[in-house]
Amino acid sequence: MDEELRPREEAVAEEKKERKEKEKLDWRKEFYSELRMLAVVLTVTILIFHFLTQLVVVVGSSMYPTLHEDDLLIAWRAGYEPRQGDIVVLHKETEYIKETVVKRIIATGGQTVEIDYDENAVYVDGVRLDEPYLNREDEDVMIPKGDVKSIDIPEGSVFVMGDNRNRSTDSRSTPALGVVDEDYIIGKAVFIFYPFDHMGLLEN
Repeated sequence: MDEELRPREEAVAEEKKERKEKEKLDWRKEFYSELRMLAVVLTVTILIFHFLTQLVVVVGSSMYPTLHEDDLLIAWRAGYEPRQGDIVVLHKETEYIKETVVKRIIATGGQTVEIDYDENAVYVDGVRLDEPYLNREDEDVMIPKGDVKSIDIPEGSVFVMGDNRNRSTDSRSTPALGVVDEDYIIGKAVFIFYPFDHMGLLEN
């Protein structure tokens, strides 16, 4: 009787062994398939960030309250054309500025900027800007931050300022930054990525 059961038991054991090997092989195939998919996703993500966007950390408080120091931004690079009101990331090294900075475009090429420091007002082509984004917590009067009161913006350039006017080094100071050639613009800041309690799309 035992001899009759032995071949059947051996067959069952062999079947279990084959099933385990197949399951092991299937697991390896699935693992390598997921690994390849992850590699593709990472590659595409790297290419997107390299060619289309850029991560930028906000330095200083010149864009408060719109942006806070150490905010992590995503800037869109591909095909960007500067427009008035956009928040942009730029890198123009001067004696006073070495790092990448974030500012708001006040005017583009062909426009005229006039600054009335007493009224805390900026005029573009004779029209006073409506600027609800400004830091008004302690700024009833705009402190002169440079030598510019009236200026015509050359074509291919932009005039930029910070939303925190009394704590911003920007195009109002010719030696510090001045009018910025569009070639110095890295891209438009479109999204606050971190911190998470401040995460969200940036509006003009």
